[in-house]
Amino acid sequence: MKRLIIAAAALLTISAMPAFAQSPDAKIKLEITRAELGVIGQCLMELPYKTAAQIMADLQAQLIAADQAAAKAAEDAKAKANADKPKDAAAGNAKQ
Repeated sequence: MKRLIIAAAALLTISAMPAFAQSPDAKIKLEITRAELGVIGQCLMELPYKTAAQIMADLQAQLIAADQAAAKAAEDAKAKANADKPKDAAAGNAKQ
């Protein structure tokens, strides 16, 4: 059992080494599903509020911003499609 703990600690140390080369406040982009985000949120809720509150607030703000950007993109695509329809209809009437 002791060997397993030492091996796990060594593996974690080796896998974490690249992180030391970067600043702890450096921003990174992760692509995860909403289900995975839910799991992360559940894990953070098990931490003390003082530790998790800012992270939860940041994740929530990013999720809201992503949802708003997606809604705007869909709205813009719909508006563009609607703007192209009268031109297409007028072009069809002119050919007849």
